[in-house]
Amino acid sequence: MKDKMKLVFYILLIVTFSISFVHQGFGQGKVNISAGFGIPELLNIGVRYQLNQVQIGLSVGSMPVEDESIISILGDVRYHFGGYSKLSSRRPWYGRVGLNYIRDETEYKIDKYIYLNSRIGREFNISNKIGIEIDAGAIFQLSNEEERKKPSSGWNLNLDFPVLPSFGIGLFYHF
Repeated sequence: MKDKMKLVFYILLIVTFSISFVHQGFGQGKVNISAGFGIPELLNIGVRYQLNQVQIGLSVGSMPVEDESIISILGDVRYHFGGYSKLSSRRPWYGRVGLNYIRDETEYKIDKYIYLNSRIGREFNISNKIGIEIDAGAIFQLSNEEERKKPSSGWNLNLDFPVLPSFGIGLFYHF
């Protein structure tokens, strides 16, 4: 697991340096903030940096569930393509790929997951600054680490699904 976390760290470090070089080469980018709901990012808030038709983002999410603590962290890259919008220079269709870390803690155990998230979506601009985004795709489980805190008192149904559907809906604002 430590090797996978190192790999994720190095990938994020490379992406960060790439953003810096792309920013210097192509000029001023834009910052976008967002809020929404999705699987696997849950109820989330995020920030994205945009250069032309590419966005690089980070979001943090959680879910208010009784007797359970869930956190989701997602880093992703979006490429906008296809069609035109009267209210934005950004094309409305996008492909999105990213890495998602989920930590789910209950009274009995702690589960940690890393997923590869892949989606296609569309933005609908309400104004030149605000819009709604909807996307769908699949997540692929890269790793799962489980830590038992104490034996479960009831049923222990442990289903392992390496590929799951992924979707999201959100509101965004770009500066």
